Amino acid sequence: MLRTIVVAILTVNLHVGRAATSRPNIVWIMADDLGWGEPGLYPSESAHGRIATPILDQFGREGIVFHQAYSGYTVCAPSRTAFFTGRQSGKFVEHGLNGESIRPDQNVTTVAQILKTAGYKTGAFGKVAPLVSPLEQGFDIFTGQVDQALCHNMYPKQIDTGRGQLNFDLTGNYRKKSRELCMAQPKTYNYTIDVFHDYGMAWLESVAGGADPFFLYLSYTVPHAGGWGDAPAMPEDGAPVPTDLQYADKPWPDVEKDHAAVITYLDMKVGDVLGRLKTLGIDHDTLVFFASDNGAHLEGGHSHLFFNSTGGLPGHKRSMYEGGVRSPTMVRWPAVIKPSRKSEFAWAFWDVLPTLAEVAGAGKNIPNGLDGLSILPELRGEEQPVHEYLFFTWQGDGGRGMGELTARQSDAIPGYTVRSGHWKGMVPHCKDKANLKPGMADEMRLYNLMDDPYETTDVASSRPDVVDQLKRLVLSKQLSCMCFQCDFHKEVQEIIL
Repeated sequence: MLRTIVVAILTVNLHVGRAATSRPNIVWIMADDLGWGEPGLYPSESAHGRIATPILDQFGREGIVFHQAYSGYTVCAPSRTAFFTGRQSGKFVEHGLNGESIRPDQNVTTVAQILKTAGYKTGAFGKVAPLVSPLEQGFDIFTGQVDQALCHNMYPKQIDTGRGQLNFDLTGNYRKKSRELCMAQPKTYNYTIDVFHDYGMAWLESVAGGADPFFLYLSYTVPHAGGWGDAPAMPEDGAPVPTDLQYADKPWPDVEKDHAAVITYLDMKVGDVLGRLKTLGIDHDTLVFFASDNGAHLEGGHSHLFFNSTGGLPGHKRSMYEGGVRSPTMVRWPAVIKPSRKSEFAWAFWDVLPTLAEVAGAGKNIPNGLDGLSILPELRGEEQPVHEYLFFTWQGDGGRGMGELTARQSDAIPGYTVRSGHWKGMVPHCKDKANLKPGMADEMRLYNLMDDPYETTDVASSRPDVVDQLKRLVLSKQLSCMCFQCDFHKEVQEIIL
């Protein structure tokens, strides 16, 4: 079945000429739980050396490396909700978003719908959560996984395609599976990363050079922890990858060899994407983003400290410190972006929708009241409007992740962080339990990210004026403290739905 569908896609419109257009093709490559310090161009040192990412390093040298770019949240589905909708978590409740799923009947405008309406061909391959029905939510074609819980095993028996779910058999995975078997016979099994990638590349070749520009959303499920069984019955117990590559003989725990290998494996996939763009003759005017949906994970037996995956930033996935929300984001667009640029401009996933809308010439079609702004001027090297503030919610601070144990409290009230300029305020718990709203009585920590990028010193007591200013700013925006995909979520889900 795999070969039949790939061949069918490849035979349609290969290399058909497309009239010249000022609108570029757009590719978004999403990594899952990749730490800010893991790609080679980001600062990080560890006793075990660096993970090899030669393609991403070249990618960055040919475009912009953003040091202050943020994901949409500190955990997957809410982060991707911000990506698809242009709204940040403090406004989810107001707009009926639960941070875990978006249904077609909610009439939520997605970035894919904006681009499709603007005349783009749209394809999604891989993890599409929180979208429930991608073909009804802006994509022309889809092969991957809708249910994010099922993404955590990389050798499942079925994945999703078209309008169905679990309707695409991966026949190689019906046999007995284990780490040892899958790595000993990699061609016998169907590794989901390979499947997503192959179908994405087949579609890319079918639309390249056509009459319309395209938007390719290539969403891999690594380096997220996973298993070799069939989710959800099989737990996350490692980092499934077909081969440990150059790390096979390292004197490391298997899970760390696998973690390094899966990142280098991902790097190779990015290389294939870029290589095909060049071979197809569309590289010059294709805008390619690479980013991660949240900070480095510490799941499946992996320690984010082993490779210093956050680059020294405190926190990790499910933390409000910078290591939980900062994304290793790079952008490449040879026709527009000069090579070897480094940017300290702070932006986040809710800027994606307005940015791509403007790129597509569809800026007038975006919904009113979005939280995002277009970063196209920054990509062009022009004067860029800045955010008044960036805002994230979570439950507690999530821990600094520097070896200490942090207890998770399921009954604790959620809180938030707010960044305005170089000041970052952190409120681990809002005091308004009844309404889950920020208040002037909230206890706020304060960090100066310019002078103290690793958030080592709380200066709230010495700068009460800044604390007061940040609190008043947050209150003026009518934001919520609600956290999403968190331990508190079920208790307050009725407020959202």
